[in-house]
Amino acid sequence: MKSSTTIVPVMTETEPILEVKNLRAYYLVSKGYVKAVDDVSFTIFPGECVGLLGESGCGKSSLALAIMQLFNRVAKYAAGTSNIPGLAQEFDKAKKSGTEERPGVSGSVIFRGMDLTRMDEEELVKIRGEQISMIPQGLTRALNPQYSIGWQTGETVEIHDENVRLIELKKKVLDFLDLVQLGDSKIRYVLDPGSFSGGEAQRVLIAMSLVNGPFLVIADEPTSALDVTIQRQILNVLNMIKIDFDVSSIIISHDAGVIAELADRVAVMYAGKIMEFGDAVQMFHKPGHPYTMGLMTSFPTIAMMQMRAGGKRPALRGIPGEPPVLTDLPSGCVFHPRCAFAKEICKIEIPEYREIEPRHWIRCHRYGEIDDNAC
Repeated sequence: MKSSTTIVPVMTETEPILEVKNLRAYYLVSKGYVKAVDDVSFTIFPGECVGLLGESGCGKSSLALAIMQLFNRVAKYAAGTSNIPGLAQEFDKAKKSGTEERPGVSGSVIFRGMDLTRMDEEELVKIRGEQISMIPQGLTRALNPQYSIGWQTGETVEIHDENVRLIELKKKVLDFLDLVQLGDSKIRYVLDPGSFSGGEAQRVLIAMSLVNGPFLVIADEPTSALDVTIQRQILNVLNMIKIDFDVSSIIISHDAGVIAELADRVAVMYAGKIMEFGDAVQMFHKPGHPYTMGLMTSFPTIAMMQMRAGGKRPALRGIPGEPPVLTDLPSGCVFHPRCAFAKEICKIEIPEYREIEPRHWIRCHRYGEIDDNAC
């Protein structure tokens, strides 16, 4: 059953709602460029949930900021607060160079036929919060402690509809606070964020992201910093929204269990690049990239727990080594220093990001040569 407050996208099933093409997002530091997002391409279709999975520091949040066209201001702020004289001015100068190797965002982000990278800030303001919304990471920083949660949830509605009546606005906000199962919403509408637990604050942020009926929601680590009981409750809310709403979504997490719960397709990210992108069931049960294989053997499964209960203790294998520093990436395939299957070509040549079957992409020289049970 669809929620009465949902705006249903008018699109065909075969037409992507979001196309990210050759997207790059670089910070500028004293040692050069931090390649947080490096030549990333993928699509999302109406009503689809794409999970973005990878280790901390691989560029997942930077990718979300680049899609929202918020990355440039974050990157410039980082340059301006680096204590390196003139770095912010150098950032502005280099950003205008027009080359791929430059700080800031390059490539394209096609959302409903519009390239967000070519829009000015005034145009983007009309899209953010209404057509695309984001549930940011870091609950303590996402809500303003000086204003009530009711006012903050309704603010995004007023930004996009200046003529909305106060009584209608309050009813709409309460409807969405009830939708995310925030208890006693009528009483707690006037309370500030300090009166809420982490799980309750997360529910408020989910309500804020949905209140304008967006076409796309980006959730950055929606269950981080919450205990397992509250994580389960938040996942239930997100699952309910996925079923009841025709909204497309990107779920960002380093927790494979969260991605397995919510995603239809999964993009596995490493050192700023997507290494594999495909159907969630396939990715979890028959991954094609050595890095994906390593991730899937790095977390406990039900089968593993059953074996342990029967007296056996299978070890979590993990992935040897550490992720590379993004200012000093290895030559060739960025994963080759940690890959058990790397050959000489992997150390020299960057693998092509190629479609190996419909809607299944991979970035690996050795795909098809590695035994399914090798990892």
